Amino acid sequence: MIELDFTDLAPDTAPDQDEVKRAVAEADRLSVAGPVCALGAVLAALRRRDRLDVAVSWIPSGDPLASGLSRTWGVDAGGRLSGESSRTLRLVCDDRGGVLLARGRITAAQPTQPAPTALRGGRAGSRFGAQIYHDDQRIADGEIMRVDVRPDWSGVDTLRVNVHKQLWRRGEITHGRAVQVACDAALIEIDGVPFARPMTKWTWYADSRLRWTLISI
Repeated sequence: MIELDFTDLAPDTAPDQDEVKRAVAEADRLSVAGPVCALGAVLAALRRRDRLDVAVSWIPSGDPLASGLSRTWGVDAGGRLSGESSRTLRLVCDDRGGVLLARGRITAAQPTQPAPTALRGGRAGSRFGAQIYHDDQRIADGEIMRVDVRPDWSGVDTLRVNVHKQLWRRGEITHGRAVQVACDAALIEIDGVPFARPMTKWTWYADSRLRWTLISI
């Protein structure tokens, strides 16, 4: 088993891609320690190499995103699964080759600010124009505050989408397999990590053909 230790990685920072690529190329099994984004990077690399048959264990970090996902999956702080030795899980992908495990978020970008500040989240109260489809249902067409997308691990190939149209109001929640967004320039956040540049189109989808195996330490 190859062990990847990203415990010192900040939860909003992607891991070193060369290290991930080397590990994936050589592994028959993998152990990943660190935040959700580290596990997501490993799974994305396995997918690109068509190696999702490689079993992966995860020792979660202590940040809120990792703590929430580990509770959902039944993974303790030491990477042990509760009541079972392995779980087969679907893969939620985006149209840029990435993987989503806990939460995707879309907010207004601030093109007048220099990077990387502009890529650390829209100004509080910023609105942006968006048209969003969740499967064949149009769930937004106009100005909104943000969009949160979460894999629904209690469902089958399902994404839970929450569109916030007004500040301090609960968003409208829908369930479906795929969400497609066309919008003004916006910040895309994938499991806590901002995408490299503002985007005007984005898609997340639960791919029923792709499965991976989470194993206990």
